[in-house]
Amino acid sequence: MTPCLQEHGYEVVGATTAEEAVQRLAGAPAPLLAVTDVDLGVGHSGIEFADWLHGQWPELDVTFASGRLDRPSGRAFDPRGTCLGKPFSLAHLIERVRDAQASPAAGGA
Repeated sequence: MTPCLQEHGYEVVGATTAEEAVQRLAGAPAPLLAVTDVDLGVGHSGIEFADWLHGQWPELDVTFASGRLDRPSGRAFDPRGTCLGKPFSLAHLIERVRDAQASPAAGGA
C-alpha cells in the first residue's frame, strides 16, 4: 500500500505495529488521514489505536480496513472513521485519500 500511495504523490508514514506508528507520529504534524486495520494482532485493536490518534488530533480522519465490517470487539466503528472492506482496490484507497483531502477538517472543499 505504501509504495502505491507514494507513486500517486502522497507522503506516507508506514508502520507494521501500532507501537511503531505511535513512535513515528510522536511530535509530528497532524496527518491528513490514518488507515489502520481493525485487528492488529493479539491484544491490539485498531479501534484503540484510533482512540489514541484522536487523543492527539481530534479531527483526524481515520479509515479502518477489515475483512469483517460488523462490530469487532463488541464495539461499533468510530463514527469519525470510514471503513474499507478487504480486499479493496488501489483506486478505492486513492478515492478515500482524496475524500480526506477534500474534507472541511483537512481545510479542503
